[in-house]
Amino acid sequence: MLEPLELQIYPSSYNCISWSEDGEIAVAAGEYVQILTPKPPSGRGANGDSPLFLAADWHRARFRANVFTLNEWPIMYPQPRDQFSIGVEQSMSTVVSVSWSPPGLVKHRRSVLAVLTSNQVLSIYAYVGTARKWTRIAIVNKALESYFGENTDPETPKTRKTSIRSFTWTPPLIIPAQDQPYPGPESRWGIPFLAVTTDANDVAFVQLHSPSGQQASSDILHCELVSVVSLHNAVSYERKIQPISLFASALRSEIKILSLASGPWLYQAHQSAGSGGGTWSADLNVAGTQGPKLRVAKLSVGIELQKAGSRNDIPYKLSFRAEENNAVLFDHPDELQLTGPVEYVHEIGTKSITIAVGAVAALVTLNLSDDLYRGRAVDGGVNSYNFPLSVDCTDPTGYERITGMTVAIHPESKTPVLHLGTIEGHGATKAFVYGGEADEPSRAPWKDRIEDIRERFDIDRDLGGLAVSRIRGLTSVQGIVATAVTLHPGDMVEYRSSTEDRLIILFSTSDGQPTQTDSVPFLRGNPTFSPEFLMEHRDVVLRYILRSGNDAKQALSPKVLYAAACCAIVQSQSLELLSNAREVLESLASNHGVDLTDEIAKCSKPGFFIDAKPAKLLDAANDNVFERCDICGSGIGWDSSQEAQCASGHVFVRCNLTALAIQEPGISKFCSRCDSEYLDEDLIGTTSEIELQPSCKTLTGIFDTCILCNGKFRP
Repeated sequence: MLEPLELQIYPSSYNCISWSEDGEIAVAAGEYVQILTPKPPSGRGANGDSPLFLAADWHRARFRANVFTLNEWPIMYPQPRDQFSIGVEQSMSTVVSVSWSPPGLVKHRRSVLAVLTSNQVLSIYAYVGTARKWTRIAIVNKALESYFGENTDPETPKTRKTSIRSFTWTPPLIIPAQDQPYPGPESRWGIPFLAVTTDANDVAFVQLHSPSGQQASSDILHCELVSVVSLHNAVSYERKIQPISLFASALRSEIKILSLASGPWLYQAHQSAGSGGGTWSADLNVAGTQGPKLRVAKLSVGIELQKAGSRNDIPYKLSFRAEENNAVLFDHPDELQLTGPVEYVHEIGTKSITIAVGAVAALVTLNLSDDLYRGRAVDGGVNSYNFPLSVDCTDPTGYERITGMTVAIHPESKTPVLHLGTIEGHGATKAFVYGGEADEPSRAPWKDRIEDIRERFDIDRDLGGLAVSRIRGLTSVQGIVATAVTLHPGDMVEYRSSTEDRLIILFSTSDGQPTQTDSVPFLRGNPTFSPEFLMEHRDVVLRYILRSGNDAKQALSPKVLYAAACCAIVQSQSLELLSNAREVLESLASNHGVDLTDEIAKCSKPGFFIDAKPAKLLDAANDNVFERCDICGSGIGWDSSQEAQCASGHVFVRCNLTALAIQEPGISKFCSRCDSEYLDEDLIGTTSEIELQPSCKTLTGIFDTCILCNGKFRP
C-alpha cells in the first residue's frame, strides 16, 4: 500500500498537484516544481501479498520554472491601460498551475508537463535524456503571438490576447485505424491538444507535435494554434449594481475565464471512400467559469483518411472549427455563484456526460446528452442538480470554496467517482450511476486520515483543537487518488518560515480500500517472464520484420532481416514464421550473393542452432548481412535469442526488438518496468553500424514500448 508522503515545501496555488499515467507526481511550490518519480517497492506488506510503498520509494527532483530568456519572455515596457497589468509584468513568475499531458507526446511515448506561471506564460517541460534534467521545450504563448499577430485588428489589445490565464489538456484525438495489422502512432496514442484561455476571453486550441515526426528524437516541440473562439463577457449585474455605471464596466473588463476542463471526444463516421479511406468527425467541449457563469466552447474536427497506397507521409487530413456551445445553458438562482473548479465525468460505454462545477458551499452537476454535447438543442435542455456541501460542515451556508476535484474509476464496478475537497479541509465523493437517482455526496474515504494528521498537528503545537487542514488539490490515476493537504493554526495569525513548510500527500482508492500496489503497473516490482511468454511476444515482432522483408516500402537492413530469420529458427515453434524466415533468407541469398544454404535447410522444423560463420566468409561483401565480434573479429553464432556468443567466447546481450547483439556500451535503452535491454535508435548511428539506424527507427516507431511488459523506456 502507499504510505503518506511529506514534502518540505509549501504549495503556491490551489489545485497544485498533478499525476501522470507514467506515475510521476508534479507539485507547484512557488518558483519551483517538485517532481516525484516512483521507485520499485522496497518492502512487503504484513500479509506478504502487497508491497509497501514508503516515502523513501520516491525519487525527488525539482526545477526552477521562473527563469526565462529574453527570447522566451521579452521585456515589456509600459503599455496603454487596456493592455498593461503591472501585477503580471512585475510578478515573481511563481507557478500557479501544473498538469501532465496524455502519454505519447515526446520520445519514448512519455508525458510532458505544462506549467503556467503568474506572468501568464505557459511552458512545456520534459526530462531531456541528453541533458539529464527537466528542460523547457516549448512556450505556448508563441503560438498565440504568431496567430494573433496576423489575424488581429490593430485596435485590439494584443497583449491580452497572448497572455494565458488558464489551460487544460484534452484527451488525445484518436485517428480511426485503417485495415493495417500494426496501426500508426496516431491511432495508438492519438494527437494531443491544449485548450487555453486568454485575458481577452478567447478559448484557443493548440496542437503540439514534433517538427520532424511523431517519434522524433528532437527535444523541441512545435505549438500550432488550430482554432480559436472568443467568449465575450455575458455577466449581468442588474440586481446588484447599476449596469451602465463605470464600476460595472470595470468589473466586466476584468472577469476572465478560469477553471478550464475538457470533456471526451465523441466520434461519428461518415461516408467511406473505399480502399481504407473515409471521413470522420469528432466533437469535444471545454468548460470554464466566467465570473458566476459557466461558459462552454466546442471544437469540431473533420478527419479525412487517405486511401490505402497513398504517397502522403501523413495518412490523414484534419480540419478544425471552434465555436461556443450555446446548447449547454442552464438557469440558476443569482445567489448560486459558480466559482470552480470544473470537471467532466464520463462513463465509457454510456451516452451520458456530466459537468461538475464548484459553487459557493455547493456542488452543481449538469447532465448532458450526446446531442447537447454536440451543440444541438433538445427538448428539456440541461438537467442540473445542486448539492449543498453539508458533509462534515456545521454551517452549510458558510463560504466553502472547492479547491480541488478529480474523477477516479471504481476498480470493480467501473463507475466514475468524483472526489472533491474544500478550503476548510472537508472532503466528499459522489458516484455517478447513470439511469439512477441523483445521490447526495458522501464523506470522502480519505477524510479520516486527514483528521488523524490534523489532530496530531494540534496536539504537538498545543492548539486546543483549533488546528485546521486545507486541501490544496486532488489528482488521480488508475483508480488511486492523491490528496495534497496543508495544516495551519486556526486561532492566531500564522507565522511560517521556510524550514516549517510542509505539504502532505495522502493516497487512497476510489472506495477507501487499502491501495494494492500490485494492481498499479508503475508501482510493481520487476516482473518475471516464463520462456513461453518470451517466445509468444517475440514472435509478434519477428512476424512483422519477416513479413516486411519483401515490402519495398518498408525495406529493413539485411542484417536485421537475417537476425530475425535466425531468431525464428532458434526459438520459434510456429511453422508459419519458419516459412517466412525461409522466404527472407532466399531473398537475401539472391540479392546479396551470400551462401545461406545451411540456414535455409534448417527452416523445415523448429529447434535448430546456427553455427558462427568462419572468418574467411566475413569479408566486406558479407559484412552487411552477418554479425561479427567487434573485439576479435570472429563470427557470432545463434544458440539463443537472448544472448550472443562469438567463436572466441565473447558474450553479448541481444536486443529484444532487432535480435542484434549489443556489443558497445552506452548504445542501449532500458525498460523502466522490467529492465529489458534494447538498442537505442538515436545512439546506434554514432557508431560504425550507422546503416542500422533507419531500420531501428522504423521498428521503434511501430513497437514504441517494451514488447514484453508494455512499459515505457527510461529517458
